[in-house]
This record gives sequence, C-alpha cells and structure tokens, in this order.
Amino acid sequence: MNKFEKAQEVLRELGGDGWLIICVEDSDINSRFMIGVESHARHYIYVAADGNHKIVAVEMEAPMIERSLKKKGVKAEVFSYKSMKELDGLLSPIVTKTRVALNFGENVLSPEGTGFADFINAGDYLSMKKLAPQTEFISAAPIIGALRAVKTPDELKDLRNVCKATIEILETIPDWVKVGMTENDIKAKLEYEYMKLGKPSFGSIVATGAHSADPHHNTSLKKIEQGVLLIDSGLQIDEMSSDITRTFWVGSNPPEDFIKAYTALYEAKNVATDYFTDGTPKNLPALKCREHLTAKGYDHEKLFFHGLGHSLGFVAHDIGGGVSWKVPEKYKFKENMVFTNEPGLYWRDKWGIRLEDDIIVGKGKCEQVTKVSKIPILI
Repeated sequence: MNKFEKAQEVLRELGGDGWLIICVEDSDINSRFMIGVESHARHYIYVAADGNHKIVAVEMEAPMIERSLKKKGVKAEVFSYKSMKELDGLLSPIVTKTRVALNFGENVLSPEGTGFADFINAGDYLSMKKLAPQTEFISAAPIIGALRAVKTPDELKDLRNVCKATIEILETIPDWVKVGMTENDIKAKLEYEYMKLGKPSFGSIVATGAHSADPHHNTSLKKIEQGVLLIDSGLQIDEMSSDITRTFWVGSNPPEDFIKAYTALYEAKNVATDYFTDGTPKNLPALKCREHLTAKGYDHEKLFFHGLGHSLGFVAHDIGGGVSWKVPEKYKFKENMVFTNEPGLYWRDKWGIRLEDDIIVGKGKCEQVTKVSKIPILI
C-alpha cells in the first residue's frame, strides 16, 4: 500500500472527499513526503478519497513530479499551469467538494496537540475559502499522524541504514578535529561528509566549552578549545533521518566532575531505555531517568531543562510527540514508533553534556539503533 492509498483509508474514516496539500517554496514538508521530490514553485497535491488524485504544478516541475509518482506506483493526474488565472480554473473543481482536509492544526497548545499539521499559510487558507465557500475545510492532522507516527518496515530499514552511516562518520571525528579549528569548520566538514550520502537532517550543533551548556547553541566562529566539545547532528538518506549527539573531551585527563556527570548521564539514559515499549506512558522513561540523576546527586530540575526525546523519522522532529516527565500519562508509545533518547546536564557558563541515541519502540523491549560510548571519547 502506497502513501496515497493509506491516506485514502483515513479520508474515508473522516468522511472526507480529499486532502489538499498547498506548498510554496518548500513551505510544507508533507509535499516531499507524498510525492518524493522537492517541488519549489507553488503547487497543489490533492489526495482523493475516490482515488482520482490530482497534482497541479508549474510547467517546469510537472514532468519531474510525474516521474517520481510513477516510480512510487502512484496513479495521479498531473496538471501544469502558466498563470494564476489558469490556476484558479484548475483548482475550483478540485476543492468544490463537501469536505476537504487542509494542513492546519486545530489545537497547537496541548501536550500532544496538532501543531505538527500546521503548515498552510493564512493567505492560502483564505483563498481556498473564497474559491469554495460551501466546502467544509477540516484539519488533516489525523491523516498526517496515521501516515508518519508509526513507521513501516521499509522506513525502519532506512532508519537502521542512515544511523549506521551517521555513526561511521561520527567515529572519525577524533581523527580530524583539532584545537584551533572553529565550530563552523567542524560543521562544514561534517555536513560535507553527510552530503556525499544524502543530506543533513538539520543544521549541526557544534559547541565548544561554555557553548555546550546551551542545548540549541548556534554554531559559530569560536575556536575549539581544550575541554568539552558537544556535536549534535543528523543525516537523511532515502526517507528517514538520524539525530545523534556525542559529547567529547578535547585534551587528556578530563576532570573528575566531568567524568562523574558523564557516567551518571550514561546510566540514567540506559535506565530510561528500558521503558520505550509498546503501551508504556511517554512520561515514564523521563521520570525514571530523572529519578536516577537525583539518586546520583544531580538536581535534574536545575540541570536538565528539556525533554528526554522526540519522535524521529522523515524529518528530525517527526510526528509522534515528545518524551517528557511532564507529558500526561494517557499518551503512550506504539510499536514501531521511533524516538530519540537524549538526556543532558548543563552548567551555564561552564559546560554541558548531552548523550543522544535513536530508538525503535518494541513490544517488550526497544531496539537501540545507536549506542553512545560508556566512557567519554577523547580528542
């Protein structure tokens, strides 16, 4: 079953006529997810409940989309347009239906809200309302969730492949990173290696010294110094992404407080790993992780101020929610969901440690696709 066919099933359950994806300058990641190529100009993807799928794209990109859909085994009519007036004429019969799903989030503020579906620009939404005033437009969140939250066997195969490739590149870091390079130098070299195989799944975070205490540090021109070096990066190959963080020590003889913190974090992460199982509340791994850190003498509320992990897949932050001690207990893992497990300890203006691996949720036991070193790696 291809993605269009799976979306049809959900549309029928919702009582919808179709799902319309509107994408302008790569504004909606679901476009590439569905058609398999990046179409940069304004285009429309209509997945029809009755199987009469339609794509409306500019003339120069339509053949590329046709080839991609054929390769994926998707039968859809591809129309090209040359003017906005022509575009109106093509869209009107498509959206003039009883019920059409659009990519907006109805509830973006709850712990497991629909923010993941919120892609449509306000102007595009209003244009659809004007073009089809009698059509009821509903959120496509249930469709997107059904397509992307639980991974298929092929997607899990892609995940294992991309994680293996990422680790092989990360393992070379001690061979070429030197004191005096800049954070940007390392980012450029790392992402160059990624581009040989696919592309970075997000902009790499390279943080030296005190910068490592900022979880979302913006990689800079600061030169690498002796001490902590934190690298958070990922690679996308085919339809899955990796997201892995390693914390190194640049120089010899790391201090005892660093080794103790690294070891406690490694142990806490392993404790959490046991709870990434089907039917388990998503807050439980985080609670167990924080309990262990407390037992080791670390104030987790002060030193660990982000979630334990997030869903991983087609993009680095994928569909499936987060893993946090603050997530309500009613939200549970499902088999073959994919998550990161990334606890951290941060001392502002000093240094931080984050250890991140990628995990497939299993029935009674998860699959650790990547495994961080038990002891700090020295550069």
